[in-house]
Amino acid sequence: MVRRTMGWMVVGSVVAWMAPGCGSSSNDTSAGSGGSMSSAVGGQDGTGGDLFTSASGGSGTGSGSGPEICDGIDNDGNGIIDDVDVGGDGVCDCLRIATLGVAGTWGNGDVFAMWLDDRSDAGAVSLNDAVITPALIADYQIIVAQDLSKMGRSYDASEVQALADWVHQGGGFMTLIGYADSSELVNVNTLLDAFGMAYEATPILPKNGANTVPVTGWATHPISNGVSLIGVDNGYPVTGSGVVVANEQGYDLLLAQEVGVGHVAMWGDEWITYDSEWNDHPEYQLELFWLNMLKWLTPMEDCQVPIPPPQ
Repeated sequence: MVRRTMGWMVVGSVVAWMAPGCGSSSNDTSAGSGGSMSSAVGGQDGTGGDLFTSASGGSGTGSGSGPEICDGIDNDGNGIIDDVDVGGDGVCDCLRIATLGVAGTWGNGDVFAMWLDDRSDAGAVSLNDAVITPALIADYQIIVAQDLSKMGRSYDASEVQALADWVHQGGGFMTLIGYADSSELVNVNTLLDAFGMAYEATPILPKNGANTVPVTGWATHPISNGVSLIGVDNGYPVTGSGVVVANEQGYDLLLAQEVGVGHVAMWGDEWITYDSEWNDHPEYQLELFWLNMLKWLTPMEDCQVPIPPPQ
């Protein structure tokens, strides 16, 4: 029986999460009884959501022959934990994603957030400006940093270390950029410095009229599989440790690195979250890009589901 082994699963005190729609069903997987339940909430002015529930005393054993559910156990014995995708859309129903900072304002809406909400039972939980601690982020598999320029503070060394430890233990960290002026680089580069990565200070690739600049140079990588065009506008070049996955006009736009058993990806823009890119540019492979990205960021033996062929 395979069980999740990241730092948030510990013997005798199991941090568990049940996604809506992935409730228990009749099968031959048995679990020990849980103790008292508690929840933690983060974020600013109600923007943070329910982060985790801690169930003390659960033993969580099973035969490995039952249907898979979102319970942190490999119920069907295929070597992958919580690989549930009832709709077959390529996003694991049990995936737990958090965001840092706030969403951008340059586009008309955040289609990516709506897309994720439709496909993952939990969507993404906003941590906004909450202080990063091991307990705060322990229950998430992926964290995406958005606009960190509006926090009114800087990340300190303990927060940087908490995030770095989480990645080393199997977490997937992705950063976006281009929301504001160069002052936004301070916080995101503070977090990225632990991985030897950074955004450069000069904006690049402004729009041509009303259209974003297509990124056409893609190296072979799981994130770029099937991707040939993604638009950017006034982004920042990526630099540092890792593999360059995307380049346009001599500027590196996507850097990916394996850190411990975790992953870090830097994208040099933020327009991949806006409705104009999703709705007005059918030539861009945005959905496939995000499916590839989420799959690569997720731990190898946790919540891995097949990506369907493009429609």
